[in-house]
Amino acid sequence: MTLPLHTERLIVREFTAADLDALAMVFADPAVLWWEPAPYTREQTRSWLEVTLERYRDDGCAEYAVVVAFTGDLIGDCGPTYREVEGRRLPELGWDLRSDAWGHGYATEAARGVLSHAAELGLTRVYSLIAPQNERSRGVARRLGMILERDVLWSGGPHELWALDLR
Repeated sequence: MTLPLHTERLIVREFTAADLDALAMVFADPAVLWWEPAPYTREQTRSWLEVTLERYRDDGCAEYAVVVAFTGDLIGDCGPTYREVEGRRLPELGWDLRSDAWGHGYATEAARGVLSHAAELGLTRVYSLIAPQNERSRGVARRLGMILERDVLWSGGPHELWALDLR
């Protein structure tokens, strides 16, 4: 499944600079980036978006835009991004959705599509870093068939490292 991906209800595609305003609305929601000291400003979102566009060029993958097909609304991101975890560079599958889009299965649906794309990219295993108190993300990981591999320290705090073989 090359990009853009079309799932039952979603389109998953690379971000463009034109997505800044919609993405800034996602990241301005304090429930979305709850682990950050504060929601992202428009400038912080612009920086995040610039780094993501660089990752497409440098790594061949990163977080992708998640769009509701019926409405065209950008509701968040989902994708594999390389992260440094305990001295290893791992492809981490992550997702961030607007809080008004929670509870509809969008994160799981987007991630399933992204997993097919990740396998096409040659990834044989993906990981998810999930904060222990993030039960919603744990639920997504379980629905994807991921297993809890171990606890790790990452980004200044404890996280669970979930894994899924793509072979």
